[in-house]
Amino acid sequence: MKRIQLSFLHPPRWIECASEDTILMTLLAQQVPIKHACDNGVCGVCLTKLLAGEIHYGTKIPRGLTTKEQAEHYFLPCIATCKTDIVIAQPKVKIR
Repeated sequence: MKRIQLSFLHPPRWIECASEDTILMTLLAQQVPIKHACDNGVCGVCLTKLLAGEIHYGTKIPRGLTTKEQAEHYFLPCIATCKTDIVIAQPKVKIR
């Protein structure tokens, strides 16, 4: 079990993430609002900044990320899993 720190909450909160679950699945299960669409790494809608830790895409390719976004430590929670405990910035808010 890895943990995700929601750094944008006051005080920051840790949530647990099962190793087989994507970060998006964990955030949604914990009712953390996040904008998402394709769930396969293509659209880039769920773009979130990784502040600390390491993620893993497995065999999936984050096609929805530009080179600049990757250099600025953004990632796609829809296809990423936690390789270590991570700290994230506030995700984009889900459209209501």
